[in-house]
Amino acid sequence: MNSMLSAEPQYFSAADEPETTTIGAANYLSLTGDGPPGADTFYAKKASLTHAATLLDAAGPVEILYWYGPEHGEIDIAGFYSTAPLNALLYRMLIRVPADVANAGVPDEVRTATGAHGPDLGFFSMTEGKVVQVMHHGPFAGEHETLSRLGAFADAQSLRRSGPHHEIHLDPFGPGSPQKHLRTILRDPIA
Repeated sequence: MNSMLSAEPQYFSAADEPETTTIGAANYLSLTGDGPPGADTFYAKKASLTHAATLLDAAGPVEILYWYGPEHGEIDIAGFYSTAPLNALLYRMLIRVPADVANAGVPDEVRTATGAHGPDLGFFSMTEGKVVQVMHHGPFAGEHETLSRLGAFADAQSLRRSGPHHEIHLDPFGPGSPQKHLRTILRDPIA
């Protein structure tokens, strides 16, 4: 995990106060899902993704893109987790990988070793471009307050979210893990 963090220091950092920055292209090992974060299915997918990344010698922080279907309309940054029901969330779990790993494809033995979610493993690439971001400290339940600050910052500059909400979990977490010391980058692409 430390090698990816040290290789991409700008990507894996954010200030405690909202800021804008530009994020370039990146490659990821990926699994998609739907439903609320913290559900059993969510943690099973997270475990499969982490195991697969370890087998590919590409372990790094778990990242998650979240979005809602078009039936929920445009949702602003501040209201992301409070405007639509959490069971309507769609997500893509990610772990950054070097380009050579992504270009090689997911080996069959990695798919088999990661069990039920192995067939769904794949590689995903994206360029976020201009984003607003902030570091959230502590429990996930407190993200509402941090997103409110991030949303107010974006609104003051007439910026709106233009893609999936992105969370980068710098610290490992699981069901029942203490969350007091967690660090999570909250990042939203903007237009």
